Amino acid sequence: MLRVPHLVRALLILLFLALVSPLRADTPNGKPTDAKKAVSKFIRLQRNDQKQPTSLETAIVRYVPASGEGGLTVDLIAAVHVGDKGYYEKLNKQMEQYDVLLYELVAAPGTRIPKGGKRDSDNPLALMQQVTKTMLGLELQTEQVDYTKKNFLHADMSPEQMAAAIKDRGDDGLTLFLGVAADLLRQQNLQQRKQQKEPSKEADVDPLALLLDAEAGLKMKRTMAEQLGDLESGAGNLGQTLNTILVTDRNKAALKVFQTEMAKGKKKIGIFYGAAHMPDFEKRLREDFGLVPVSTTWMPAWDLRLRERGLEELLFRLIREGIK
Repeated sequence: MLRVPHLVRALLILLFLALVSPLRADTPNGKPTDAKKAVSKFIRLQRNDQKQPTSLETAIVRYVPASGEGGLTVDLIAAVHVGDKGYYEKLNKQMEQYDVLLYELVAAPGTRIPKGGKRDSDNPLALMQQVTKTMLGLELQTEQVDYTKKNFLHADMSPEQMAAAIKDRGDDGLTLFLGVAADLLRQQNLQQRKQQKEPSKEADVDPLALLLDAEAGLKMKRTMAEQLGDLESGAGNLGQTLNTILVTDRNKAALKVFQTEMAKGKKKIGIFYGAAHMPDFEKRLREDFGLVPVSTTWMPAWDLRLRERGLEELLFRLIREGIK
């Protein structure tokens, strides 16, 4: 992986948030694993024999009651918010099988995304995701996933509910700023200590050179894939403050909807959220609902194999996306 200077690292953090922010171990025998020992992975980077990344994959992990009774199956369907078109086609097919599919969207209760998504040029996050999509040669989840299916059910918080949860913890703009700043400094200190113990021999990324590089999209995609691999450690690069706001609070809201659907007798339930949410979801499914993982299915989200892509093609894509 390329070593990233401060300027590029800041860009990667912004792109990372566009991938995981809110939208506006395998057991093939099928037997429940020991809930105290098994820790599932939800995103991984595949490499070839030369250690070059070939694909970024997300997981669908299935859970059943530890008692083996009741006939309930729950799938945690991890996702990245931009991916290859074929990735979302497979997800659409997968999500047809559930009695109910709970999805994330920070919006008023019951909100559905229209088929094909909608462009919101006034939304900074939406603009960031569009830029990410174009630069990396990927597609937006909100444009490719069919949220109009009858079994789809909104299971998230509204902006007002998120703000209320923040105030209930005693936070305001100042405490949030200080919390995020402390998290970033902590991560930077840990990174510096790691580099001191394991000096890197990799070259810096030159952001100006990337602008004229016909393979810039693939190189940036590979670097981002390396960063996304940190999600396996839980909060990943979000830090504790953002993790609480963007993950923990919303997961609690989603599981209230989940509990209601179980009470209605739904037996096959899918929970479709960003990969950053999944370690916390798994912990709560185990501790609060007595569920354990029984299988993992991996789905390629990003093709990272080297291909020739001319600068003209990248410029054409930027122009095409800008005039839609």
